[in-house]
Amino acid sequence: MRTPSVFVSSAVVLAAMSPLAPAGFTGFSVVRGQGNPNGNVVWEIRANFNSTGLSAGQQWVFLNAYNWTTLGGSLSALHNDGLSSWDASYTDAANSSTDSFVTATGTYGSGTALDPNFNPATGSSIPALAGWYDGTPGVNNLVDSNSMSFMVAQIVRSPTASLFVGSLELTYKATGTAVGIFGNGTFVIPGIPAPGAVALAGMAGLTGRRRR
Repeated sequence: MRTPSVFVSSAVVLAAMSPLAPAGFTGFSVVRGQGNPNGNVVWEIRANFNSTGLSAGQQWVFLNAYNWTTLGGSLSALHNDGLSSWDASYTDAANSSTDSFVTATGTYGSGTALDPNFNPATGSSIPALAGWYDGTPGVNNLVDSNSMSFMVAQIVRSPTASLFVGSLELTYKATGTAVGIFGNGTFVIPGIPAPGAVALAGMAGLTGRRRR
């Protein structure tokens, strides 16, 4: 019987297989977050970028994520904010490593707003076609210029949760511009594969694109 660590390794590889786009957004990845709270596992869904298309001194700015879609498995997210809410404003330093949330700022706390499709805004799963966006107009949510990645969600799960395959779309722009660029991609959150999940994970790893 294969160990969970083998499943984790294979899923991370599959999530990283999305082909590179010619500029900007290159796809999503799922990486281990900080800590191992109460024996659970913290996963970060990250949007990754390259610098192609940026002029000197420019950075990418995250604007919004939308059209969350479950392709396979169950998200089975755990919350620790007292409300089981996906709103990042209910996550603070005290529960930052034990709570699941979505973010347009790259971290927990205020600044993220949920769109109308995010209904309900609580529970262990994210509703179909849900999205979230920058709730602080005028404040640039910059993609880190060193890692060239931006966290869009933190998912805390039991180590026995099933492998999850999903897709998401996003909008971003370059600093000093007003033109949004649209991207979409798939991702895999490691877990125990259910029948057919490995095939779905493979398909997820081979898709992803960006468009203006």
